[in-house]
Amino acid sequence: MKKVGLLFVGFVFLFSCQKHEIIPAPEPKVDLVCSFQGLVGGQYIEYTQNVDGYYGMSELTAQTGGGITNVQYHFSMLSPNVLTSVGIGCGSITWNNATGITKPALTLFNSFFDGIHQSPSFDYSNQALNGFEVVYKGVNGSVYYSDENSVNVQNVTFNTLSKESDKTGDYVLFSCDFDCYVYHNYIDPNGNPAKDSLKIEQATFKGWFQR
Repeated sequence: MKKVGLLFVGFVFLFSCQKHEIIPAPEPKVDLVCSFQGLVGGQYIEYTQNVDGYYGMSELTAQTGGGITNVQYHFSMLSPNVLTSVGIGCGSITWNNATGITKPALTLFNSFFDGIHQSPSFDYSNQALNGFEVVYKGVNGSVYYSDENSVNVQNVTFNTLSKESDKTGDYVLFSCDFDCYVYHNYIDPNGNPAKDSLKIEQATFKGWFQR
């Protein structure tokens, strides 16, 4: 009887000394959400993430030379199922860069977008080299661009610009409203330069830029 009691105590002691399983805290993950809505050529257009295959894509373009690098950030909503798409660009971040690395330091990235958010206006610029650009692909595949020299009213307001990071990278999440004309340049059947235009108005665009 005494042996049975000691055995029972031993089991209790053994199980009570086992370590509890430690479940690690979930890693932070940036919630990347995008959408677009507005009037394009007088027609209401809406793109929603994961509807009709639409998804968001962040890219950057860079020019490096003479120890100087300039980068512009672009964000687009695209779909493999639908021809039409919309995108915007912002630039430029410029820094001395003897190594030719095309990713700016996080402090430069953050301060650039802080400056945009604090500015009451942001100028339009072709290829987003020194400001804001809008790109729209129409139903026939023609690509339309905003024009920094347009005589028509064009504006943009960034309502929100928030900075977040996770293990996949550093991001600026944005929401902006804009109105502008976009233009498609082409050669007509007689070989002469021609231009089509579309008016984009009451546009609201949400997305992200990745450093």
